[in-house]
Amino acid sequence: MKNAGLSQWYAQDTPPTHDGVIVDLSEHVERLLDYQDISHLLTEEQERRLVSWLKAAHEMSYSAISRRYDHWREADRAHDVYVPPDATSFREKAVIPDTRAIADTTITYLMAALAGRNPMFQLEGLNRTSRKPALILERVLHQQLRRTAGEARLAQLLLDSVRYGYAPTKLIWHPKTNQNHIVNFDPRRVFPDPRVSFGDWTSMQFIQFTDFSSFSALRRSGLYPKLDHFPQLAYRSAPPKIGWSGHRWHQEAGRGHSIDPTSSDTGMASGAGSNSAELFTLGPARVVDETWLTLAGHEIGVPQIRQIYLVATVLDEDTIIRLSLNPYGQQFPVVTGALHQDLHKTFGQGLYDLLLPMHDIATYLMRARIDNISAALNNLIFADPSQIMIPDLIDRNPWGVVRTLPGGNPREGVFIAQVPDVTRGHLQDIQALSELKQRVSAASDAQQGMPTSDGIRTATEIQRLTQLGSQRLGVLSRVMSATTIRPLVRMMVTNIQDALSYDGSIRIEDDNTPNPLASSIQDGYLDFDVSALQGDIDYLVIDGTLPLEPTRNAETWMNMLQIANQTGLNMEYDLGQMAEEAIRAMGVSDLDRFRISPERQQQLSPQQQLSMMERARGASVQPQEQVMSEVEKGNLVPMRAVDGRRGAQTAGGSNRK
Repeated sequence: MKNAGLSQWYAQDTPPTHDGVIVDLSEHVERLLDYQDISHLLTEEQERRLVSWLKAAHEMSYSAISRRYDHWREADRAHDVYVPPDATSFREKAVIPDTRAIADTTITYLMAALAGRNPMFQLEGLNRTSRKPALILERVLHQQLRRTAGEARLAQLLLDSVRYGYAPTKLIWHPKTNQNHIVNFDPRRVFPDPRVSFGDWTSMQFIQFTDFSSFSALRRSGLYPKLDHFPQLAYRSAPPKIGWSGHRWHQEAGRGHSIDPTSSDTGMASGAGSNSAELFTLGPARVVDETWLTLAGHEIGVPQIRQIYLVATVLDEDTIIRLSLNPYGQQFPVVTGALHQDLHKTFGQGLYDLLLPMHDIATYLMRARIDNISAALNNLIFADPSQIMIPDLIDRNPWGVVRTLPGGNPREGVFIAQVPDVTRGHLQDIQALSELKQRVSAASDAQQGMPTSDGIRTATEIQRLTQLGSQRLGVLSRVMSATTIRPLVRMMVTNIQDALSYDGSIRIEDDNTPNPLASSIQDGYLDFDVSALQGDIDYLVIDGTLPLEPTRNAETWMNMLQIANQTGLNMEYDLGQMAEEAIRAMGVSDLDRFRISPERQQQLSPQQQLSMMERARGASVQPQEQVMSEVEKGNLVPMRAVDGRRGAQTAGGSNRK
């Protein structure tokens, strides 16, 4: 019975015409494994089948992620303090802006916590031989991020994490410049496999990036040799016929900041037309879909291979312009960030998911307040036409004169209705909602650099509240460091170590030189090649709380000086350099201009000479009151008593002899 039922189940659910092969690439498998692009070798049937599968993956992902689009549009409007132009009423143009301030505060904290170090990302060697390569590599990585504006890319990643709760970011290796490049994508143009939970990226079968580009930019990239084999692809005879759902324009185009690059009027030259004398017209951008996918061997007609990672690019929804083996191994070059991560959900959660309900209520209260004020300013006027000249009320003359009919009393002929102020308490309600938003986001007034609004607080209390708020934001930054920044840095390290040829120099300051690198530095620079970067290296997850580094805190250096004096370490360490670091941590960077030159040391004042002499012999003169106080406590003994004890010991010794 069981075997019969199983056979019947297979007969019902397995299509009889489906052999499990998506596209047969067995004739090109050797070129694939050699990392060659085989897009120009595909037949029309192979290209059609592959495009059909990529479209099916695109539509499946779009149907899931498009449910977030309406919410993202509202988040865009709240973040940009934007009102659609069709809102004609004045009250509809009011938007509460404190939500943007809270979001900026959160981004500022995360940016400082995740990218505020120097070097930006700290690496650690997982064994003894990897210690020195880790120190070199973290400085090489910092140099690359400076060159490619990595701070701006990370800031965009954090902005998308806060605003959308979904920040897909691609990391690619540029072979011409031998550098890592972080590429930010609009979340509406990235389509991941919706069959996996958030964070389980290794289980995805595909992830697709939709972009819009000119043919010239595609050809200059050097990633698509097929464009050289078929120059006719530069001219698109007709718009895309398939019409993939994800290519529709969903982004908020508020204030003209975002323009649809595929619209027909985007690429048309001004004045161009059938009767125009213009020689050229530029068409709209081309639609490019880049898909990173993994397939089983039998799905491409090569059952000997268990699994294969590919990258396929479709131009204008119908032409494969790239098909090759994934150059980054068995992983997709993608990381995804989110402010609040929940592994039981398909997509992450952003800050605006929590703040928008309160933002909408506060905006409604503000608009009601404006509506009430407008009603009071434009209140109703009741007039008796038998006593007042009505045209004078409608069309006011420059002098404001309203004529009355003979014998008419203006006090009886005109009545102005009084509108009660029913929104007097709305400002307090808006303030209460603002405090609730700060409580939810941990972005308090102190975190925003604003004075507290609930009365006078002591400095200790403000510092304690700020530290508690920083701990909440620190947890978020630590989780992001582990789940988003860590895989990003791992990919960067792997790309650098896998480079065929990579050498250069990095500048290392003398006062910031690690001991393992001291012997390799010459004239303030360290020369390296790719062999010096090899090792088992991993990213060191940050704690997340501010301040970032104890070396930037002046209090840390003051405590170190105090401990060194109390424990006698002043004979082993240079306390003068510690004091200089403490002064630099206070914000005084140009400390050398206050240093006494050797020439001026010969012209010191008597007080300076005495101070230097006392420092040279290691003595310190204490005030008389402090000396007497220590004598009373028994910590110091007068010199007379010391001499008397020495004499008694000498006499006793002679008697014993």
